[in-house]
Amino acid sequence: MRHDTDSDADVPSPIDLRSEADARAWVDAADRDRPWRSTLRLRFAELLGTLPAGSRVLELGSGPGLLAECILERCNNVTSYTLLDFSEPMLSMSRARLERFSAARFVNRDFKSADWNATLESPFSAVVAMQSVHEIRHKRHVPRLYQEVRQLLRPGGRLLVCDGVPRDASWRWTSLNMTPEEQIAAFTEAGFVDIVLDLAIEQKVLVTGKVPT
Repeated sequence: MRHDTDSDADVPSPIDLRSEADARAWVDAADRDRPWRSTLRLRFAELLGTLPAGSRVLELGSGPGLLAECILERCNNVTSYTLLDFSEPMLSMSRARLERFSAARFVNRDFKSADWNATLESPFSAVVAMQSVHEIRHKRHVPRLYQEVRQLLRPGGRLLVCDGVPRDASWRWTSLNMTPEEQIAAFTEAGFVDIVLDLAIEQKVLVTGKVPT
């Protein structure tokens, strides 16, 4: 039986993405089971394509590099793209996928850990996250994460986050994922402005915001 205190407990992950077998199984199924992911990647690229020349991008929870590949293929204005992930198997796959891009840089780090943002080569023009913020494993941690992200961004820099909304009213989904209103509130609490719910598709939302100039 679930106790009342469970509402504050982190939600355990059903897979271990530090395991090569689990990571490869996730990648094999990702686009096959979620064909709409390509639409989201293209929208990220469209939004980042409006950044100034020489822009620097950080991706949180970059996985096998699919979003990075889409952006780097389309955004000549991005001259540095840092992929940060806690899974070495995922980073290994992204290194192979992105070897033709000199802009790609790789960091094996967990954004749940203390000082995860230390030593990163900030400021960045944009920070992006596609279906990775929920890996912080409870939505109560998200405003702090966004505050830490803001410290890495230049004035006018952008945060772009796509993540799932709760699938039902159960403890697991309401603790792990945020409603669109909760996402916007987390952006606001972290000090972002010009916050927009840019896209909603298949129980996923893309929210963007800017650092004040």
